Amino acid sequence: MLGFAFASPNLPRWRHDPPVEEIPAMSETTIQKIPLDLLLPSPYNARRFRTEARIQEIAQSLATHQQREALRVYPGEGEAQGKYLMVSGVTRYLAAKTLGWTTLDAIVDPALNPHDPLTLVSLSRIYNDTAQETDMDRAALVADLEAQGYGKHEIMRAMGFNTPNKLYKLRAFKELPRAIFDIAAQHPKKVSAEFADILKKAVSQLGENKAVLLAEELIAKNLSKSKLIKRLWAECRKMANQPTRSTKERSAVINRGDVKVGDLRITRRPGSDDKKVKLEVSLPADAARSLYAELEILCQRVQEEW
Repeated sequence: MLGFAFASPNLPRWRHDPPVEEIPAMSETTIQKIPLDLLLPSPYNARRFRTEARIQEIAQSLATHQQREALRVYPGEGEAQGKYLMVSGVTRYLAAKTLGWTTLDAIVDPALNPHDPLTLVSLSRIYNDTAQETDMDRAALVADLEAQGYGKHEIMRAMGFNTPNKLYKLRAFKELPRAIFDIAAQHPKKVSAEFADILKKAVSQLGENKAVLLAEELIAKNLSKSKLIKRLWAECRKMANQPTRSTKERSAVINRGDVKVGDLRITRRPGSDDKKVKLEVSLPADAARSLYAELEILCQRVQEEW
């Protein structure tokens, strides 16, 4: 099964950071022009999955209106030393790269503490207000915070969850096979945590190949939750009613001269140790009557001895 893995700079792993009671006020400083090759997405950016269509949409906006809003960044450390990590504006950054831009306006925000992942997540969710987070975004963030050692209640506060139910549902994404996860990543707005949970069940009940087809149908037909469940049930019923094929163990071709006139087969019946003998042969009338008489005697022996 698939797990989340996101590259991050060498940040310390704090297991017992104090609870996040208040988020620092968003601060304004001088806007700087920062080269694109010095910018990296923060591992705690609230947006993880961006479709090519969305990037092109922002690129068109930048080309027409230029940059209207500065990125929010903080200085990197460790392997990211000398770089700036973006907690907002990654889509603008990707769009600017497609346009061949070399710099973007950014605010090096003093409210962003690289050693406080919970607050980075909270602030990133506030700063990234131009598009709604998807459940795939949330699942990736939760997975990273859990990997850092943070507990359920700390993560809930950072993510703005009132109950742990949402937290639990997001874990379904981690258990999807790569093929289904990639389909969801191309359409993150269409695949919620509830859909991911249904597809996870489809894998266990139908097998991965049929679950992939179901995921593709979900996207192509824009299925609702209830329709997706009905499709899963329908496929399960179809599998339950489909007989398993017999396994051929021995076979022989029956020839009359140089011409094939029939086949003799022995197969193992599905779900049983019994064997099935099947004979199909085309013979002249006299030969057929003679063979039938001999087979009738053999059938009588079967009844009496076996």
